Amino acid sequence: MKFDSEFLSKVQSESYVSPSVERRDTPGKGVGLFAVKSIKKNEIVSISGGIVLPTHTWETIKEGFGDYAYSIHDDFLIVPINPGDPSDDWRMNHCCEPNCGVKGQIIFVALRDIEIGEELTFDYAMTESDPGYGMTLYCDKPTCRKRFSGDDWKNESIQKKYEGYFSSYIQEKINSIK
Repeated sequence: MKFDSEFLSKVQSESYVSPSVERRDTPGKGVGLFAVKSIKKNEIVSISGGIVLPTHTWETIKEGFGDYAYSIHDDFLIVPINPGDPSDDWRMNHCCEPNCGVKGQIIFVALRDIEIGEELTFDYAMTESDPGYGMTLYCDKPTCRKRFSGDDWKNESIQKKYEGYFSSYIQEKINSIK
């Protein structure tokens, strides 16, 4: 079997980013991920790797990590290995009309077909549950919520909109309140 050098250049030891995706500067957002090839619905676009930490340690270390963390359990979260320069799998921005969702805990897939040049985005409600976490949103979509809260996953319209594309941790929380 011959290995594809383009594919190998995208492989990271702790994570995966599809060769159909590249990191680019995004005006007003820093950096983001963009499609350089067409991506089909449910195609894997990234798998996030990192360090698993107890949630109670977050308050003492979060300053160094910015917004780079995903809840994976009530008692645990995952953060990038290098918080100062997170690998590309951590560079997907939020959007209230995302084109990506989550399968399992750390696998990000296309919610729909994605065209070349589109920025890959997901809704942070798919992975976050910390009621103390919030941020202003700048996605400029007609349905923009303007503010994200770690409780957004509790919203029934969000649950319906992203059904099947929440992290397994958030899906378990949704199932427990239905």
